Amino acid sequence: MYQKIVEDDETMQQIEEIIQYATPLFSQTLEEGKELYDFVESNLEINPVGITPMYHNEGYFFLDVFPGKETQVYLYRITVFKNTYEQYRGINAEHVQTVRRGLSLTHENLKVQLIKERKELPNPATFAIISRIPVPLEHSLLPIAKRSLVKYVGRLSA
Repeated sequence: MYQKIVEDDETMQQIEEIIQYATPLFSQTLEEGKELYDFVESNLEINPVGITPMYHNEGYFFLDVFPGKETQVYLYRITVFKNTYEQYRGINAEHVQTVRRGLSLTHENLKVQLIKERKELPNPATFAIISRIPVPLEHSLLPIAKRSLVKYVGRLSA
């Protein structure tokens, strides 16, 4: 029994040493991640496409990845969660299609095309989110673009 307690103390001491070693590394990595996030976010441009309706919590966003001529089209819905003290917003985005932009297919033309094809949203809020730097789509650009859109729409609604 005494040996078990000693082994447990040694194990706890090792765990404590690992934690003391790793804590500054975690903090440094989190700070680097925050700087990268802020850099990507500062290189995003969000613009309304066409006439923006009063209701902004549902619609489309067009995500333009740099460099390239392709636009990722997403249907989005923003939900609001409230508790006694605060209000939170969440976003659900569904990939609709990928289109190749050109002279005849602008963001405005794409919005009109979507309205004709998808009758469930007759006057959707639509935003173009344009990346000015090359960023991986799935793991970086899309999550940051979604969060930036939530902030943008929150400012419009305020």
